[in-house]
Amino acid sequence: MMQEISDQEDNLAYESEKIMKSAVAIASMAGTDTSRSAIALFILAMAMHPSVQQKAQAEIDSVVGTERLPDFNDRDSLPYVNAVLKETVRWHNIDPLNNPRLTTEDDAYDGYFIPKGTLVVSSIWTMLHDPTVYPDPFEFKPERFIKDGKFNHDVLDPYEVLFGHGRRVCPGRHFAKDTLFITAASIFATLNISAPLDGDGRPQTLVCEMTDGIVSSPKPFDCVIKPRSKAAAELIKDNQSTLLN
Repeated sequence: MMQEISDQEDNLAYESEKIMKSAVAIASMAGTDTSRSAIALFILAMAMHPSVQQKAQAEIDSVVGTERLPDFNDRDSLPYVNAVLKETVRWHNIDPLNNPRLTTEDDAYDGYFIPKGTLVVSSIWTMLHDPTVYPDPFEFKPERFIKDGKFNHDVLDPYEVLFGHGRRVCPGRHFAKDTLFITAASIFATLNISAPLDGDGRPQTLVCEMTDGIVSSPKPFDCVIKPRSKAAAELIKDNQSTLLN
């Protein structure tokens, strides 16, 4: 839609311009908070689960190497990294309730009669914490999505639930997944995330506490983020310079 409107730049009607502005505003407002919350949740999860982080870093090093940052061409070759991201959004999903829907006609489901005009809200949280689908649902276990070194298609992909259903599925889902992947993969490639140390030099115990609201975010937490090596620090600087130029 945006491309079609852009192609009409020389003869842009008021209504088309209004649609374009509204689409950009909605994408920005809807995508900023959710993406920020998902990335914050990922960082907290890695600070709480160092062994998961180390395994993902090893996969990045094996597939990508240490002389460049990951890109989208690497995505299909990083099953464990993808599993970590799926588990992150399943573990404490940032949209616990889907947007409400209104039935347009009488319906029946699983023995329940649902009359026309009924407000229906699906519980994303409940679906992603169903122990019959995800054993030990409150544990952070990316391995649940891996079988024989590949994605296990017998396990429900959280992305199929998280972004809603049917005609009203989130139109920005691809952008959201891309943002989370490229951010997390770049972090794995260059940074170590850990819990702060206490007075005795031992890692503090971190707990994931989420805010209430339409978009649920981790409450403020402390963590330590450092470059994995001098080479990683240089890689960050080089890519920052490229972006700024």
